[in-house]
Amino acid sequence: MDRKAGLSSDNEALDADARRAHQTELLRKTVEICWESSDFYRGKLEQAGLKPDDIRDIDDLALIPVTTKKEAMTARAGLGTFPLHEAKRIFVSPGPHFYAAQRRDDPPPVRGQTPLAYAFHAMGFRENDIVLNTFSYHLTPGGFGLEDQLIAMGCAVVPAGPQNTEVQVEVLAKLPVTGYVGTPTFLKLLCDKAVETGVDPAKDWSLEVAFVTAEKLPEQLRAELQERTGAMVRQIYGSADGLYPAYECWAASGMHLHPDQVIEVLDPETRAPVSAGEPGEVVATVPNPNRPLLRFANADLVVLRDDPCPCGRTGSRIARVAGRVDESTKVRGMFVYPDQIAEVMARHPEVQRWQAVVEKNAQGTDDFRVAVELASEAAGLLDKITQELRDHVRLRADVDAVAPGAIAEGAKRLDDRRSYE
Repeated sequence: MDRKAGLSSDNEALDADARRAHQTELLRKTVEICWESSDFYRGKLEQAGLKPDDIRDIDDLALIPVTTKKEAMTARAGLGTFPLHEAKRIFVSPGPHFYAAQRRDDPPPVRGQTPLAYAFHAMGFRENDIVLNTFSYHLTPGGFGLEDQLIAMGCAVVPAGPQNTEVQVEVLAKLPVTGYVGTPTFLKLLCDKAVETGVDPAKDWSLEVAFVTAEKLPEQLRAELQERTGAMVRQIYGSADGLYPAYECWAASGMHLHPDQVIEVLDPETRAPVSAGEPGEVVATVPNPNRPLLRFANADLVVLRDDPCPCGRTGSRIARVAGRVDESTKVRGMFVYPDQIAEVMARHPEVQRWQAVVEKNAQGTDDFRVAVELASEAAGLLDKITQELRDHVRLRADVDAVAPGAIAEGAKRLDDRRSYE
C-alpha cells in the first residue's frame, strides 16, 4: 500500500486564483450560517453595520470584527447554532463550559468529506486500517471526535483511551493495528512498556502510521518514535476549540492549512496579516453549520512558510507553533515570545537555565537582556547565542552568563519589568 500517494481533494492543490475563489465561497457560506443560525455572530455583524450582502469576496473579510477566545467563552449561548438538548454528545471544558459538535439528527458523515479526512489521508491513513485511538473518551471530544472521523473514512477503531498501557501493548502485539492516534509521549510510553515485557515494537507490532497531536513534536522525538515503531509519525495542529486548521503530509515540511477553512495569521495588535516567517495569531473562519467560526482568534501564535511542498499540495503551511498571545511582549516594536528564545537555547546543551528580561533604561528605551546558567562555557558561546537570537527573534539581546542558581526555579521565562504608570 502506498501511503504517500494522492490527495483527498482537488482543493488541496488549487492555484492562487482558484484558492481565492474557493475562500470567497467559504467566507460567504460562513457568514450566511452565522446570520441565520447564531445570535452571537449575528449580533457582532449587526454591531459592525454588516449584512451578508456586504461580504462579496475574500477581501471583505477584514470588515468583519475578530472574535476573541475570551468573547467566545463568555457568550451566553456559546458559538453553537442549536440547543444542547438536541446534541448527540455534550463535552465539558474547564470553567466548566459545555459545548456540542453534533446534533442527534445530523446525517451520517460522507466518506472523505469529514473535517479531518484531509489530515488522515495526508498522514497516510487508508481505508481498512485498524487504528488504536488513545485519546480520552471522558468529557472531552478527542476520543469520540477522532473515532467518528476514522470510521467515516473506513477504518476500524480500538477505543483504548489513555489508560491500561499493559493491555494496549498486548493489543498492539496480537492485533494487526496499523494506525495510532494520540499524543507522541503516550506512544513513547507504550514503546517503553513494550520493551519491559520483551516486545520489540519495530518487529512485533504492525504500526505503519501515527497521527499525533495535543503536544509538541520535537524532531528528536519524531525520529525516535519512527525508529522504534517503524511507523510514519506525523502531526496535526489543533486547539481546544475543536479547531484543526493544519496538518502534515508525508514530506513533514510544515503543516498544510486546511483548504476548506479560511485561516488568517494576523498581528495580535493591529490585526494586519503578517509575512511568512513572522509570528502571528491564528484567526479561523469555518463554515460548520453546527458550530461556525467567523474570524475566531484562538490566541495561538504560529509562523507560516510559503515555499512549495514536494507532496504537491499548494497554499501556505505552518512552519511551527510559536507560543501564545498572552505569553508575548513587545520590545522595540517587535513581538517577542518565550518559545522563540527557547528554540535558540535548545540548540546549546550547555545552557541549563535561562531567563529573558525587558526593562526601561535611563534613556526610556527598552533593554532586552537574556541571562543564562551554563554547565560549561565554550569559547564564543555567548556571542553565538547573541547572533542566533538576533536572527531568530529579530532583536539584539545582551546575553550574559550568571552563576548557577541565580535564576530561580519556576521563574518567568520572559519577564517584562517595565512600568507603564
